[in-house]
Parts: sequence; C-alpha cells; structure tokens
Amino acid sequence: MRFVLIGGKVNKEILDDKIERDIIDIIGVDMPKILFCPLAAINTSKSIKRFKEMMKNIDCEIDILDYNNIDKFDELLSNVDIFYAGGGNANHLVEIFKDNNLDKILINHLNDNITYVGSSAGAMLLTCRSFGDRDMYQDNFHNYNYKMVDCLDILHLSICPHFQNDDLIIYNDEVKKMNLACFGIEEGAALVIEDNRFYILKDNNKNMVYYYPKKDKKMIPLLKGIMYEEDSCFRS
Repeated sequence: MRFVLIGGKVNKEILDDKIERDIIDIIGVDMPKILFCPLAAINTSKSIKRFKEMMKNIDCEIDILDYNNIDKFDELLSNVDIFYAGGGNANHLVEIFKDNNLDKILINHLNDNITYVGSSAGAMLLTCRSFGDRDMYQDNFHNYNYKMVDCLDILHLSICPHFQNDDLIIYNDEVKKMNLACFGIEEGAALVIEDNRFYILKDNNKNMVYYYPKKDKKMIPLLKGIMYEEDSCFRS
C-alpha cells in the first residue's frame, strides 16, 4: 500500500485536483476505482458533493463508504485502486474505525496494491499521534487549543495538517516531546510514503511540507522532485 497524506483543502473555495491527478499518474491506471470515505465530516452529504465536484474532470469510478455499507468495507476495499478518506473531525473518524473494526480490515489490506489517500483528518487517521483541531476555538483572529489526537498507529509518525496556519507554529514544540518522525503539511501539499522512501506533491509552488527527523527534530523543508529515504519503513 502506498500512502498519500494531504494537508487539507478547507481554505480553498475552488478545489484543485492536481494532487489527485498526480496520484493517478503514479498508480498508472486509466480508469481508477476510488472508494471515498466522508465519515470524518459532520455533514457527509456535503463532503461527498465537494469530493465529486473536485473529481468531475478526472476519469474515474467513485464509490462511497458510508453508514449504509460500512459492514461491507472489506469487500469494497478489495475492488478499488484508491481509498480516499476526507477531512473533518479526526477524533470522530478514529472512533468510527475502531468501533467498527475498520482498522483491522485496513491492516489486512496493507500489502495490497491500493493507494491510501487522506486529507486533513483522513491524513491523520493512520498516524500514531497528530495535531488536531477538535477543541480549537478562535479569539481575536487567532486559533487556540489544538490538541494531539491518538490515531491508529498504522504509520508510526506524526503530522500536523493545515501547517500554513501561523498559530500552528506551536507544533514545533510538540514534536520535541515525541519519539517519532514528524511532518508539518500545508494545505495543497502532500506527503507520499512508499516503504522507506518518501516525497512530496503540490498543487502550486507555494505549498510546503516540513520534516522533523526522529533523531534531531530539526525542521527540514522537503523539495518537490526529490526522493527521500529513511533507514526503515514508517509502517508500524
């Protein structure tokens, strides 16, 4: 399984499909089958509509994982090229996966030829611990009360999505508390993990991904077009 972790798209009125097109080019399938999971969202119908609008100019088949067919996740996952988990509330998404044993099903498919794509909460889902905004509130144009979310630990790393937000500079302090490789991922940028190699995708030249190695926690801006390597796989 290949993993693509996108920093989110919530601050974009018009959703760019460049990262999704790049993903499809990477997997090399003319008409990929995509299973979209909107379950992190409060309004799943809105999430589905937004996803389909983003993908309208891409040749693909889209199926939806919702509460009506959640018991068929194993079967659905066996017949797709891409499993795409959308944004919303990461805590809620983790609870759904654990309560319905979706995490165990997903683990059983880790060696399949599937690309996992997650955006924001969907990107956090597979990590060990990541920075979420469930309890965040805004005061005088600043955001407060971000908290770490314990996720599924399928990928033994931490991320902070929406990292372009100035208030998320506090993640620089959080990474020092964890014995994990950590990544700050801005909206419109994505981290791609293939075994012990990783690289980034962008929908424009401004979006960035920052890497905090497990050992020294010194921020490293990752450059598009470069393949980076770890001593071992990020998979737990």
